[in-house]
This record gives sequence, structure tokens and C-alpha cells, in this order.
Amino acid sequence: MFEYHSENAMSADNQQERPLTETSSLDVERIPPEIGWYLAGFAEGEGSFNVPIRRRNDFEMGWKVSLSFNISQKDDTIPKLFQSVLKCGTIRYRRDGICYFEVTKVEDIVNKVFPFFAKFELRSGKKKDLERFKEIAYMVKRNEHLKQGGLERILVLRRPMNNGGKRRFSVEYILGTIQLMESSETIRQTPE
Repeated sequence: MFEYHSENAMSADNQQERPLTETSSLDVERIPPEIGWYLAGFAEGEGSFNVPIRRRNDFEMGWKVSLSFNISQKDDTIPKLFQSVLKCGTIRYRRDGICYFEVTKVEDIVNKVFPFFAKFELRSGKKKDLERFKEIAYMVKRNEHLKQGGLERILVLRRPMNNGGKRRFSVEYILGTIQLMESSETIRQTPE
């Protein structure tokens, strides 16, 4: 059985656990099948693959692409089990009492989350979200998200994820700001 080991004492005011920092690939063969399939099934219902895109003026195109695999639950047993099995990610406790497990590092997503779900495959529509998430993650790993064409492709790929979920900024708005920035830059570079 996998056990969770934390460097922090658990208490109501402890809002964040330290992330586990192993960077090697996950040895999925060492995961007991009953644990792996249980967690995969849990992720089917409660897991989410997200690609948040946030406004950031310190990025060349004005937008930062992030990646996140997460699950949340009132009880912290399963989030801690995910962290223990995947050997990565962070545990946070929200003010509403929800425990939140999240993996955001590209290397951990590629080397741990993807191998886990390659062995313990999803079977619902969430499998399509994972496939899109994988394509986006590899684009980010290759720094394609830093170019307009890459960002546009990511926006198209993520659109149907999580049933089209709520987005803070529409694809049209993001693309419009990039085109506006390019226009401004072209005007500034035009010789007089």
C-alpha cells in the first residue's frame, strides 16, 4: 500500500503542503493495479485537465499558457494518495474546506501524469481531454506556445476541453489582443 509522507504538520491553518520534487519518470510498473485503476476511475469523475491562459504583460504576446492536472475532494485521503503515487504535485486546502491536488510543472505532467494514464487508461470522454492536453503539453515543452501560431493552435485544441468550460477570456479576445500588439509593434518599428 502506498503511504503519504508530508514534511508539514497537518492543521486547520496549514493552507499548503510542500510539493514533492522528484523529477525522474514515474515507474508505473510499481503501482499496484488496484490502486492505479482506483485513481484512474477517481480521475474520470473528479479529475480535470486544464490549460489556463492568463494575461501577462511580461510575456511577449501578453499571455501565459499554463498546464494543470487536478482533483479536489472534501476529504484529503485521495488527493494525498494521488500525490504519493505520482510523486509530484501540491496539496492545498481551500477556505471552503476542499482539499486540492494539482500538478502544474510541465516535466511532471510529461514524466509522471502521462505515463500513469498510459498504463491506467481513461475510458470516458475525459480521454479526449487528456489527448488534447498531451498535445498542448508537448507544444509547451517545445516552447511553441511563445509564438502566435502555437498559441492559436493551443486555443483551438483547448476549446472543447472540459465540455467547453467557462473561460475568463474568449479565443476571439485573446487573438484580438495579440493582433493589436502586433499592429502597435509594427507601427513602432516602421521607419519615419
